Amino acid sequence: MRQKLNQRLRCPDCRMHLELCVCHLSPRLDLETRVEVVIHYADIRKMSNSGRLVALALKNSAVHIRGIKDKPVKAALEKKYKTDLVLFPGHGSVELNETFLSTITRPLRLLIPDGSWNQASSMVKREPLMKNAVKVHLPAGIQAKYRIRAQEDPFKLCTFEAIIRALGVIEGSQAEEKLDDFFRVWIYRSLYIKGRIAKADMPEGMLPL
Repeated sequence: MRQKLNQRLRCPDCRMHLELCVCHLSPRLDLETRVEVVIHYADIRKMSNSGRLVALALKNSAVHIRGIKDKPVKAALEKKYKTDLVLFPGHGSVELNETFLSTITRPLRLLIPDGSWNQASSMVKREPLMKNAVKVHLPAGIQAKYRIRAQEDPFKLCTFEAIIRALGVIEGSQAEEKLDDFFRVWIYRSLYIKGRIAKADMPEGMLPL
């Protein structure tokens, strides 16, 4: 009963408590680059999952659910996108930077495997959406600004922050800053709900008036 009550009190899109919903703060950017995230079905409803925020923050985006029996990921064939990139720092990946971008044809589609290392590796190898995409990784030295899970490696970015940094390279700093502003509120409210930050310690503007 308690679990059902908690579910009713959460926004179905951002997974925040209703009084802390961030949906109306979403920038809804309409970028040339299309972003598509593949998330395992077991993770999609977790409050800590940031990959689903793509659907809120970016108009030109899609979220696909993986791992449901007899329901494979089906992505529309987007002929308008000339290059598919998959953000995965595995063997053979290329650094995502201006030099690399100058060698590919735009507009492009950025594909994101959202999950543990093993889950993401499996997606890149097995999902038709990603199998033929060019693997890319973020420039070296980028540290996480935001950490929702305790004791995280500062060089391991959560999914949405990794997307923000990638779009900063591809689309420029203005898009990156707007996404950062939105994500910062989501992070602080998530920490507040988890009891990891007191109301008195919340920066100004992070909680609704």
